[in-house]
Amino acid sequence: MDQIPGEDGWSHNLHYHPVVLDAVPAGCQRALDVGCGTGALTRRLRPAVPHVTGIDRDVRSVELARAHPGAGDIAYVLGDFLAWPAEPESFGLVTAVASLHHMDAAAALERMRDLLRPGGVLAIVGLARGITPAEVALVVPAATGTRLHHLAAACARRRLPAARTATETYHPPVVWPPPTTYRDVRQLARRLLPGARYRRHLYWRYSLIWTKPA
Repeated sequence: MDQIPGEDGWSHNLHYHPVVLDAVPAGCQRALDVGCGTGALTRRLRPAVPHVTGIDRDVRSVELARAHPGAGDIAYVLGDFLAWPAEPESFGLVTAVASLHHMDAAAALERMRDLLRPGGVLAIVGLARGITPAEVALVVPAATGTRLHHLAAACARRRLPAARTATETYHPPVVWPPPTTYRDVRQLARRLLPGARYRRHLYWRYSLIWTKPA
C-alpha cells in the first residue's frame, strides 16, 4: 500500500494546519475540506467538529484517505468541487490547504462562500506566485520585501532537521507554478470576501480567514 506522511511528520502544508484549526468557529457542526488529499487535515478537524467531509478529484488520494486507520466516520467524496451538488449554507467551516490554485480561484471562492452558513468560517492556506515584473516596476519597495520574504523562507527550509521531513511514496497531482499571484489573491479576497484577513507566511504560503456575515 502507498505510504503517506504521518501526522507526526513535517511538510509545508502540515506546518500550517494550526492556522486552520485555530479558525474553527465555536459550536461548528459540519466542516468541509476542499482538496482534502490523503485526509491529514480532516483527521485533525474531526475531534473538534462532529461531521467532517473531504472532497478531492484525485482517485488515489481519496482511496488512501478512506483506508487510513484514523478515517473513522469522516466522509470522503471523490469528485470535482466546482461541480459537486452540495446544498448552499451547508457548512459551518470550509477549508482548503494548497488546493485553491488547482481550481479557478474566483469560482472556487464563490462556491466556498455559498456553502458556508451565516456566521461560518472560510479558512484557506494557499500558494501563489511572486509579484510580476510589471508589479516590480510599480512598487519597488514591496518587491524588495517580497524577495526578502522568499529568501527567508528558503533559509528556514534549509534549517529544518532532516528527521522532521516526511517522505511520501505517493505524490498527489501538483500544479506549478500557481496561476495566481499574491496580488491576485488579495484582490479576489477584497472583491469576494470583504473583511477577510489575509496574511503572508514563510514557505511560500498565504492564509485567508473570513467569517460569513450572520
